[in-house]
Amino acid sequence: MVSLDSSLKKQVEAGIEEMANQALRTICIAYKDLSGSEDTHTKDNLGVYELEKSGLTLVAILGIKDILRQEVPEAIATCRGAGIKVRMVTGDNKITARAIAIECGLILPGDDKSIIMEGPEFIAKVGGVVCKVCRTQICDCPRDS
Repeated sequence: MVSLDSSLKKQVEAGIEEMANQALRTICIAYKDLSGSEDTHTKDNLGVYELEKSGLTLVAILGIKDILRQEVPEAIATCRGAGIKVRMVTGDNKITARAIAIECGLILPGDDKSIIMEGPEFIAKVGGVVCKVCRTQICDCPRDS
């Protein structure tokens, strides 16, 4: 077993970025030996258990890919030909999203002018998320998780 120092962390991050550049989503597989006396209830403000934040042993990082349907590039080209602006909304990170956009013909390789943003940046640009019932950002309505 090897500790994750800054050099190894950079190697892991580079591998993840390389997979993202190939339109692959990454999944990390890790484990942690437990004694049974650990706090299994405490979470941080993002809902992550404190127990899950350190002491894990990395087993593998896997890259998975959703295969692009073969009709997508042609459909995008047809829409563009009809004057329709085609946009993509995805939950992927920026690097993976860019690779998918290039793969389906939404943007060209080397296109640095296209706007690609992640959720928090998008939410900030559109003014936040509002309750669908009372149309305010802060309310007492029960919301979907």
